[in-house]
Amino acid sequence: MPKFGNIRHVTEQTKYLGDGVKELLISLRRRLLQRGRTNRREIDDLIQEGYLRFVRYERAKNEPVRDPFAFLLQVVENLNIERARHANRTQQVFSPEPIEDVASPAAASTPEQELEAQELLDRIERRLAQANPRTRQALLMHRVEGLSYAEIAQRLGISTQAVTNHIGKALVLIDDERLRE
Repeated sequence: MPKFGNIRHVTEQTKYLGDGVKELLISLRRRLLQRGRTNRREIDDLIQEGYLRFVRYERAKNEPVRDPFAFLLQVVENLNIERARHANRTQQVFSPEPIEDVASPAAASTPEQELEAQELLDRIERRLAQANPRTRQALLMHRVEGLSYAEIAQRLGISTQAVTNHIGKALVLIDDERLRE
């Protein structure tokens, strides 16, 4: 059975990955490091947790994932975001300082930082305005209104997969603008 760290070929459903598991995971690790959003020390744990979720997902669906690499990449990035949010909440809750004295990012920013942030937001808004209107609409419905992908799909009369694609495209546009700095 292919093996990568503690990750093993777990189910019959993942057999279609064959010997490519190791290469898939190495490629995934490289891609995440290139994107720079994943902490080097935590990346293997994130990949292992992502692979575990991948296997659970396949078991629940009882069919193979069409693009395992893209699936794992998205799962690992979502896990990284979850961990960062959890760490931020934990830091705020367990801070030794009184809550009133904890500096918020907005209060701690300089006028130059605020100007740079506003310029970035303006660029992102212009970039999203040039995108497919549904792409922008799906992103806003998800991030601003807090709607789930299923709720967005229902409102827009499209599939959940189409919503996923639209939001993915919007996030790529935003990422491109952030990296231009």
